[in-house]
This record gives sequence, structure tokens and C-alpha cells, in this order.
Amino acid sequence: MFFIWAGDGDSFGLRSGDNRVLSLVIVRGVVVTGGEAPPASVVKEVTAGADMVVAADSGADTAFECGVKPDLVVGDFDSIRDKSILTWLGEARVQRHAAAKDFTDTELALQALRDSGCDELIIVGGGGGRMDHLIGILTLFDRELAPARWVTDRSDLVCVTTSVRISGKQGDVVSFFPLGCEPCSAVSSGLRWPLDGIEWRRGDAGVSNELTGDVAEVRVARGRLLMVRELEGGSRGDDEKHAVYDLS
Repeated sequence: MFFIWAGDGDSFGLRSGDNRVLSLVIVRGVVVTGGEAPPASVVKEVTAGADMVVAADSGADTAFECGVKPDLVVGDFDSIRDKSILTWLGEARVQRHAAAKDFTDTELALQALRDSGCDELIIVGGGGGRMDHLIGILTLFDRELAPARWVTDRSDLVCVTTSVRISGKQGDVVSFFPLGCEPCSAVSSGLRWPLDGIEWRRGDAGVSNELTGDVAEVRVARGRLLMVRELEGGSRGDDEKHAVYDLS
């Protein structure tokens, strides 16, 4: 017989009948990808809590400019500006791929994290630039093994599978979109337009909802929702902290 055991921080697990604890720990991986990235303070804060950081091609430029040393760099390296980074890291930390390949550099970086045992995946960067690259990252959230979060230069996107606690102030804008093919339903508190009773299907959108106070909460009963908020401070160079969400 086993009983639920709650640990500290990101740990949780099971306690057996003979009082042995089997601890399960969330392993967090971060991909720093190419394109426009959030302020350096945000990049450093997100990666500081990671067990592994992988840079995808020109994401290596972003990582080093923000003072972050990736554990691995992957890609075909057609867009990295400073190729001396690859020499400095050493071949053991460089995973090279041909330019003609079936997966994007971001996908390859995410797979490298999964292969290393990471089960919570966050993407940093990828804003601006080519629309096909932007849509390519967005489609990752429709997959079964979706990233948990994507922080661009201006937006913060979170995949909500159970619940999320949103901190902010009255009038802050937040939008929701269903993910995947399965219908989605949720309940909420602290939003101007409650989500209760809505059955979301692919193609639906809940754009520009608002917080009615300092805190809102959304609980997903079925399916998944993508939550989108604008980053405070805008693009790189603005020294602003990113929002922190309580996902459970």
C-alpha cells in the first residue's frame, strides 16, 4: 500500500506501508532558441531553475549574451553569429545536424532534453522573425508531449493541464486558447468573464479576458488550455522580471 507524500520545492512522491519514501522529482529543462528573446534578467531567472539548458543554434548567442552557459548546443548552425562559442564549449557539448533535416533546431533541442530525462520543458526566445518559425513553435503545444511554457520577447505562454494561479493587478489582460483535438472545459475565479460552462474546441479563442483583482485561478477539468499574457517590460534591454505562475 502506498500513500501520497508531499515534499519540498518541486519534489513529490509516494510513501510505502513500511514508511519507505519513493521520491519523484520534476526534472526541468530549458531550450534557449533563436529569434527575439525576453530581457536578460528573465532569461537568467528562467534558466537558473533548470536542471539542463540546451541552446538551439543562434539561441547560443542569446544565452551567452545573457550570461548563461548552456549544457549543450544543437542545430545545423546556419544562423549562429558567433561560431567561436562552439569551439569554446568543446565538441562534447555540441550536437551537429545537417541543414536538410526533418526537425527544426528547437525540436531537436527539446528532444535532447527529453533524452536526458527532463519532463518539464520550457522554451525561451523565438519571438519576432519569420512567421513560419513562430507557428512552428506554437504547434508544439498541440502535441502530446507539449512544452510547459514559452517565453518570447513580449509574451508569456503557459500550457495549463490542471490548474494555474495568476498573479497581477486588476485589469491585466490574459487570453486562453484550447490545445489539441480534445474538447476542453475549465472553471475560473478572479476573471472578468468566467470560463465556467464553456466547452472549448479547436479553433475557439478567449481573447482579452481581464483580472478583477490581484489573483485569478483557472482549473482545467478536461483537455488543455494555452494561457497567453504580455511580458512586462517588452523586449531585450528592459530589465523587468517575468511573471511567476503556480502550476499544480
